[in-house]
Amino acid sequence: MEIYAVRIYDLSEERLTELCSLINLEKKNKIERFVNKKDKIRAIIGETLIRMIVIENLKLSNKYISFDKNQYGKPYLKDYPNINFNISHSGDYVLCAVDDSPIGVDVEEVKDIKYEEIAKSFFTTKESEYIISQDLKIQLDKFYEIWTLKESYIKCCGQGLSIPLKSFYLDLDQRENIKVVSNDKYTEHTFKVFNIELGYKVAVCSLNKEISNNIVRLDQNYLINKFTELCLK
Repeated sequence: MEIYAVRIYDLSEERLTELCSLINLEKKNKIERFVNKKDKIRAIIGETLIRMIVIENLKLSNKYISFDKNQYGKPYLKDYPNINFNISHSGDYVLCAVDDSPIGVDVEEVKDIKYEEIAKSFFTTKESEYIISQDLKIQLDKFYEIWTLKESYIKCCGQGLSIPLKSFYLDLDQRENIKVVSNDKYTEHTFKVFNIELGYKVAVCSLNKEISNNIVRLDQNYLINKFTELCLK
């Protein structure tokens, strides 16, 4: 298992165009439709990241990399069922987790929001009570912790919004042994929470019993240069 993180910053239009020329037409058109430039950068960096990982690990030429989506919209690498990945981005960060089993990752930029109402709408009663039982200073942090954990679980399952957020709950009594309860049973999923930077929350969910303690941080320029170099080989 590997978890990668890239902190994004501005890219020239020329650089964006160059990177878009190295990916498939469907994804290129989707990125070009974004109005907000930062959305374009997050999307192209996510695509560049997973492509570089595939090239380096499978020794596969970029032009032969082919992605598809399952019936719920989760992307997967065609012809390589043992390669599972998930991408998430928020604010200035793009993350990608890669494993030999289903995996989900979620990163969220912590914003000052009315979390109480959101928790009541999307979290179970136990989860909402867990948040408000904390010291007021850390309630927002706990809200985002639960949010990223639940999102990472849904993404790991690969069934999207067909799994309502209220249909399962997190057993958070054991901070180092977080579990999901669904249909009154504990699932086999494993979780880990990361604090990559002040103001961000990250959660990873896997069907493996252990999750890496490390996040591989890649500089955006290094990633782009490495990817374009690999494409020329």
